[in-house]
Amino acid sequence: MPIPLRWRLLDEKTRATLTDCTDIDGLFVDGLFPAEPSYERYTLVGCAPSGPLRAAIDGTGPAWLGNLVVEGAHVPGRPVGERCEDQCWQCLDTMEELLDVRLVGHRPAADGSGLVDVDLEGHRRDDDANQGGTTAPAVSGYRVIAWYATAGSTEGTAAGECRAVTGLFRERAGIWPPGPPLTLLGCRPGLTGSFEAELAHVRVDGTAHTTGWGRRVFGSVTGTRPSALGGDLVDVTLDARIPEPLAANERPLWDMWRAGGPAEPNLWADLDRSGRRLWVHAAAVHRRPAPDKPAGTVYHLDGRHVTDDDGFYCAIGEAVNGPGGWFGGDLFWLHENAATGDGGATPGFRLIWHDSEVARSHLVPGYDRATWLPAVTFDGLVAFLTAEGVQVELR
Repeated sequence: MPIPLRWRLLDEKTRATLTDCTDIDGLFVDGLFPAEPSYERYTLVGCAPSGPLRAAIDGTGPAWLGNLVVEGAHVPGRPVGERCEDQCWQCLDTMEELLDVRLVGHRPAADGSGLVDVDLEGHRRDDDANQGGTTAPAVSGYRVIAWYATAGSTEGTAAGECRAVTGLFRERAGIWPPGPPLTLLGCRPGLTGSFEAELAHVRVDGTAHTTGWGRRVFGSVTGTRPSALGGDLVDVTLDARIPEPLAANERPLWDMWRAGGPAEPNLWADLDRSGRRLWVHAAAVHRRPAPDKPAGTVYHLDGRHVTDDDGFYCAIGEAVNGPGGWFGGDLFWLHENAATGDGGATPGFRLIWHDSEVARSHLVPGYDRATWLPAVTFDGLVAFLTAEGVQVELR
């Protein structure tokens, strides 16, 4: 009996199949991904604080500041001291976001200017700005903005300006540790040389689902040997790594979707929040696009297990698209599916949310360290759905 091949490499440009294989050594890795970030110490040098930062220094406000944005206040080509316009493009290019920030100290600036040096603890949002945060932008001062000084705030509040920031622009380990070198196990022969490929997961019925940018494979073949799986299959070693490996505890979910997907609802209910997030990710990858159901269809959301916002996305995905269904994993995709269609439901649908008190008691205001944003609340979700045209009925 032939061994089913479950992974496919698709040429990045032509989409042609480069090879199929049974398994990939180095794709599923022990440990949590992404890794928990390390908290760092930053100093705002020569700072004129205002707003929530001033209040934290004075003791009239909390030391915890939420998220801060630091951006260039004076850019090359302008006289020193001349302010640029708010949110000008030159300043946006210098932006860094610091997450879960707390004031840990302050003292008068050494130059006797009357300004202060302010010590903060937090961590940098992982992105590509300023060469991944390794190189300070060519500016002569920074503007500081508190985006989440109060949980639930959606607008920035001026928090002052400073002459320099130390501790921020440096080399640091990536939040997504690269996986080990890959070996394709039980592979169709013929893969040679260098390639740029997109990785797809193949179900037992032969349908393939691409797995996203973080699991593309760029590299070259370094060796080939006959596979222990027999036949004409080979094992192929590569000099490539997966930029964002899958967590080892995610494999059972992918195995389930490969075999056809969940057969009944609420199989996610006993998972912790990180497990529920993996569930939503697996549901998104393995989604089978289909026409939206007719207008007027009523959907029933089982709210008994909605104790966090990831549980809500599991539940609404199944309410609209059945066991293992996906209807978004964040507010952006919830909007795309609810307001514009193509998610399985014609916009303007009716959603009956059963046992809604469970979510009301759990989805409360606060700061969410899973997303580094203000927590999604029950009232906020209901208001969001209503604004997107969903007729929400709470039971």
